[in-house]
Amino acid sequence: MENYYIAVTYDVCEHNDLVEDMNQYLLNNKTSIEKQVAEFAKQDVAPLVKVYQSVNRDFKDVQLYRDYHFVDYQCKCTE
Repeated sequence: MENYYIAVTYDVCEHNDLVEDMNQYLLNNKTSIEKQVAEFAKQDVAPLVKVYQSVNRDFKDVQLYRDYHFVDYQCKCTE
C-alpha cells in the first residue's frame, strides 16, 4: 500500500501567539521528504513545516507524519 504525503508550511511568532498556515505542497514519493520539506521552508520562509500522510490520494483521512522545525526562519521579533 502506497502512502501519500502533503506538507503544510506555517508562519510562527511566539511573541504574538501566531501560528498561521501558509501553503500546502504535495510531496513526490520518489524524492527525499527531508529535501523537499527544506525547499518548501526556504521558499516560504517557514519555521515550521508539518507533513501529513494518507493512504488515499484525496487526503480525506490524514495523520500527522512529522514536524520539521527550521531555526533559520524563526521569528526574530521581541514584541
